[in-house]
Amino acid sequence: MSERSIERRLRNGTDVVSLGDIPVHADYISQVRQTGAQVRAVSKWLNAVSVDASTQQLELIRSLPFVKDTRQFTKKLAIDLPRSNGSSRLDSTQYGNSFRQNEICRIPELHARGLSGSGVLLCMLDTGFRTEHVALRDLNYLAMRDFIFGDSIVANEAGQDSAEQHSHGTAVLSAAAGLDSNNIIGPAFGALWMLAKTEYVPTETEVEEDYYVAGMEWADSAGADITTSSLGYIDWYTQDQMDGRSTVVAQAVTEAQRRGILVLTAQGNERNSQWGTVISPADADSILAIGGVDSMLNLSGFSSPGPTADGRIKPDVSAQASDVWCAMAFTTDQYWRLSGTSLATPIAAGIAALVMEANPDWTAQQVRHAMMATASQAGAPDNDLGYGIVDAVAAADYIFSAIDRSITIPESPALTAFPNPVNGHLRLTLSSLIDQQGDFRLYDALGRVVASFQQRVQIGENSFTVPVDAFASGKYFVRFEGRLTSQVAPIVILK
Repeated sequence: MSERSIERRLRNGTDVVSLGDIPVHADYISQVRQTGAQVRAVSKWLNAVSVDASTQQLELIRSLPFVKDTRQFTKKLAIDLPRSNGSSRLDSTQYGNSFRQNEICRIPELHARGLSGSGVLLCMLDTGFRTEHVALRDLNYLAMRDFIFGDSIVANEAGQDSAEQHSHGTAVLSAAAGLDSNNIIGPAFGALWMLAKTEYVPTETEVEEDYYVAGMEWADSAGADITTSSLGYIDWYTQDQMDGRSTVVAQAVTEAQRRGILVLTAQGNERNSQWGTVISPADADSILAIGGVDSMLNLSGFSSPGPTADGRIKPDVSAQASDVWCAMAFTTDQYWRLSGTSLATPIAAGIAALVMEANPDWTAQQVRHAMMATASQAGAPDNDLGYGIVDAVAAADYIFSAIDRSITIPESPALTAFPNPVNGHLRLTLSSLIDQQGDFRLYDALGRVVASFQQRVQIGENSFTVPVDAFASGKYFVRFEGRLTSQVAPIVILK
């Protein structure tokens, strides 16, 4: 780990080193290779390898004594960026056609204070980036890595990439940090950037999910404060697995946030599709999943609704996703309008960098909390816009109490149940960042509410004892829904 990575963990109150930081045992990797399988990626966080293997090779791998489990995947989904034919007027000489997407989140007001993301390190994971575009060429880059071909070239490579390969990432990066006076200004144009090319456009294979994990681990090792990606995966999962724990990428972002990284990801564009709900890793807890609105602050018609499979509100917050002004990768100096939560996410990530620059002593979870607590509908969150449209100024100026600043952010989930399995009385423990009134609900395996009660919780750790002896044996889950907290804990009742 870099010195910056260690400092970030100390600042966020997390373990400096955990079991997940220990590399995968080299002899295990060697034995997997000896089966003839091709190792594509190795994850220390998941204690796993990703391989290309035949059926026979897979059977050999499964027979190895140290292999706990195997998963087989075949597809992936990247978030599409539909082009828009909409026109717009020049709203500001300085921001050009990007003014409105900044204005609705009050970004120019923080720029006027001299904030630009300076001193904050962000890592963006995407398809590739044409950094020679005029909007991107003057940004501050710490490192670039192509996880697909194993080099440091994140732009299109002749003979390897399609013409579309770096289009998505170029557009997304420009929305976050573009800097071309009178044409585009992104929120975090003064930040330090790492670029990870993890998504391969020409083919539909699952390997991008494995490269995603590798990219997140790379960001952690370098000391990134924020990661942002506009990628999502559903095709080899079911909706029941959108619970923040089941998918590989949800596990990866959970590990990242536990290490003090603020993770932002796109909510998805599936509202009108057969899938119709959140994608992964937007389903993960303690991150920021970003939904979308248009320039008139109306919900974007494609923005995926929540909740997650275990009932948590998603998205977390929202920004402009319809008709966002961004760089065109087919040229080095042209722009166009694209739509998708892919574009809302980098705007929100840029705001997070501004808030972090303004409050360098805040933890990642405090930045997340401030952005949610000050968003446009924080008092009445829903599964369309989450806690609402981000207000950059209010988030940067958010005032924590002395207790707020001193608490340790719990690992996700913050709701625990003991004993489990249980027969008689169940003890629930909930960690909360704020004083709040909330609802506890007990659901059976069919998703039916079988018991509920209201409870006020205080900042810090809260414990309650609940009788469950009246319920039949089986699987259940308890959910707490508060103003800024939604947590779930599975339980088993045995008699």
